[in-house]
Amino acid sequence: MKEIGDLLILFGFDSKPSIGRMKNSSWTQCTDAPKIWIDQVTADWKGFPFQIIKVNDLCFCALGEFTPSNFQSLNSLQKGVAKQTGSFLVFAWNESDSTWHAWTDRFGTLHAYYAWDGHRGALGTFSPAVTEAASRRVLDWEALAGWFSFGFFPADRTYYTDLHVLRPASHYIFDHSGRLLTQERYWNWKYQPDENRSYEDTIHEFGSLFNEVMSDALGVGRVAVPVSGGLDSRSTVAGISPEKSRDGRIWSYSYGYSDDSAEISIARQVSNARELPFQAYTIQPYLFDQIDRLLAYTEGFQDITQARQMFVRDEIAAHADSLIAALWGDVWLDEMGLSAYPNAADDDVLRRTLKKIRKKNGWLVHHLVLPHIGSDAIESLLEGFVQAELRQLRDIDDPDFRVKAFKTEQWSFRWSIPPTRVYQSAAWPRKIFYDTRLTDFFATVPVSFLSGRRLQIDYLKRFAPDLAWIAWQVYDANLYQYQYFDTWLLPKRALKKAWRVVRKHKVLERNWEVQFLCPQGRAGLDQWLLHPGLRLYEFVAPDHVRALLDDVFSSPKADNGYTVSMLLTFSTWLEKFG
Repeated sequence: MKEIGDLLILFGFDSKPSIGRMKNSSWTQCTDAPKIWIDQVTADWKGFPFQIIKVNDLCFCALGEFTPSNFQSLNSLQKGVAKQTGSFLVFAWNESDSTWHAWTDRFGTLHAYYAWDGHRGALGTFSPAVTEAASRRVLDWEALAGWFSFGFFPADRTYYTDLHVLRPASHYIFDHSGRLLTQERYWNWKYQPDENRSYEDTIHEFGSLFNEVMSDALGVGRVAVPVSGGLDSRSTVAGISPEKSRDGRIWSYSYGYSDDSAEISIARQVSNARELPFQAYTIQPYLFDQIDRLLAYTEGFQDITQARQMFVRDEIAAHADSLIAALWGDVWLDEMGLSAYPNAADDDVLRRTLKKIRKKNGWLVHHLVLPHIGSDAIESLLEGFVQAELRQLRDIDDPDFRVKAFKTEQWSFRWSIPPTRVYQSAAWPRKIFYDTRLTDFFATVPVSFLSGRRLQIDYLKRFAPDLAWIAWQVYDANLYQYQYFDTWLLPKRALKKAWRVVRKHKVLERNWEVQFLCPQGRAGLDQWLLHPGLRLYEFVAPDHVRALLDDVFSSPKADNGYTVSMLLTFSTWLEKFG
């Protein structure tokens, strides 16, 4: 197995792609499969594990964690895809009928895109290259309404009307010209809580499965383990055996917004408890020095201030070949707020889901979206996006798990995954909580076992008591005492707050505060949001942008910080890829 930077399949023409993920990209035509172009790995982009296998009239290309089997036909290949546990994409050329096939993994943890301009098509892993080849480049203002309002694009929509992302757990078939013929799911959600398994047995089964998944993820090479003040990364540390923690391959790290960050302090205690090498970093203004690389990794699909791992990207590359990514554990191991309403009506589920994902973004909608779609359409449009996705999950009777499935299909797929490509640029991210062995298990756990992170907390108490005695950042108390957060621990919290007030010590909680509220941030925002001739000004007047920036610098708060972050992402995307 080798590594490639990106893959692009061109239909109807053979011209060499001219745009790649990195400035020093170099596309070459693949000699082992038709229509495929391969971009090379660089120091700034580690890309994908890659393999090509030919069987009879079938040639398939697998990216990521894909274990080949004895595939003799498309049917056997599809059955094999459904059994895979990791992050992967599979593309297959069927010579007998001149069709291309594509499969995504169950949760869409590696992204690919397709475009069709009416004459020719393209399919690949880097959206700007697909756009360049086969898009008419008409902005999709309805999709942008969703992006500004939710923080992620809805369904399979993107910036352009004819550019789409391949959805999770799906099989696509394209004809010889790149026209999409069919799209179908090969896996569907099932929630079947095991009411006969005791709570204690459920904890032990989770512990056994989790250790198995962690053992596989730590198998070979140098491994980075990000550690925070929360429970998910702590669980990954609990899953590292003493033998592995001492073999010299594992390196742990954490970062915070100040030298005395609670996140760093807790992470250091967690790492030290298991004798892991540990490095702490205090995040400094980096965004505008790294904005080109960061946009190349995320492709503009997420607010670029969210990917704070960019600050330590080069450190990860120097220390590791792979990385343990613990995202989405907090979703699987908690409820969605509907456990008390097992018979909630569909409309109530819709309202609660909208409330969970809706951002306060009045400025963005008013200045950018409404001129294109009208004020009367916006609410019904957003509601329609969510309703359509929930409707596809209507076979899940339990409303809490239905919302969890929705969040995984949409929020995770469109918002959480793009910044993991920052990790991927440096070291291969092993997404522990997307392993199907664990997710199949979570689909059997009654929601009452998960409420308030109950199962995860008791797992740590039973299997890693040394880590359970360390404070949980959100409660500033260990897992044996956190439930007294609002009773006898209240004086301790009040005293800490009073001490911060006396010291006039502001606790930074958001990356945009570090990146924007400093001289480098002001200069960077001026460059990308106020410089004469920006493409952004085709859609909004400079005076409105200037007033927005004056507001965030005079009175920074979550709402205007989000607005500026999204506007910055949109402007940089327009300049680089638009």
